[in-house]
Amino acid sequence: MGVIFTHQRGKNMLSLERQEEILEILNKNKSATVEELAAELYVSGATIRRDLRSMEKQGLIKRSHGGAMPFKSSAEESAFAIREQENTSAKRTIANLAVKLIKNGDSVFLDSSSTVGLTIPLFNNFNYLSVTTTGLRNALLLSQTNNVKIYIAGGLIQNHSNSITGTDTMDYISRIHADISIMSSTGLDLNNGFTEASIEQAKLKQQMRKNSNKVAMLCDSTKFNKTFLCTDFYFDDIDYLITEKTPPIEYVEKIANTKCKIITPSNTNF
Repeated sequence: MGVIFTHQRGKNMLSLERQEEILEILNKNKSATVEELAAELYVSGATIRRDLRSMEKQGLIKRSHGGAMPFKSSAEESAFAIREQENTSAKRTIANLAVKLIKNGDSVFLDSSSTVGLTIPLFNNFNYLSVTTTGLRNALLLSQTNNVKIYIAGGLIQNHSNSITGTDTMDYISRIHADISIMSSTGLDLNNGFTEASIEQAKLKQQMRKNSNKVAMLCDSTKFNKTFLCTDFYFDDIDYLITEKTPPIEYVEKIANTKCKIITPSNTNF
């Protein structure tokens, strides 16, 4: 009976969840064959091969004859790469709205989030930008742009992390002034504002805000009504909330009493 139940679980498992399990297995065992993965996850070899092709395109694994192995990046970093693929349409909509706040010659802070990363290819439409980021991936994306002066904050890179944090990072950010900070958060709710799972990330974003003329928070609708460990900001601490559709009415009413402006495709209130 247990085998039948687990088989059903494997067949019904969402592709993303299955791929995360594949990553865990590969990082634990260093490599695995298609047959081993199929047996472990109770799915067909064809399903595993389809997952491996998708994961290789995302840069998560390296396929070998009859199986796969992980890149040297960690399981946590690979999970970040998977998250980059989530809600991509909404995030691109948000990114296209966010860059309308930028002008030629601006100095910009960017955090390490994947949502913010989607604004970076659009920087090619500007001249003489100076951009400072605390994200490794976002720094690499910036290196592919034109007409952008790029700065990356120094500091500590935790194992399995895409972000640079610590006292050195705070000190670096404190010496730079930006026309605008473009950031995201892990969640937001009516009572706690924008929240983060990491104390270090929250402190960095607060320092960026302190050293910026304007702050734009980029949050897709899946982040609403979620609360994490640390508060980044309350609604009155930021200038713009950019999302892909009109927020629930209780958010619209609360934000109406603050300086924050809600920006959506149907409300470009710049």
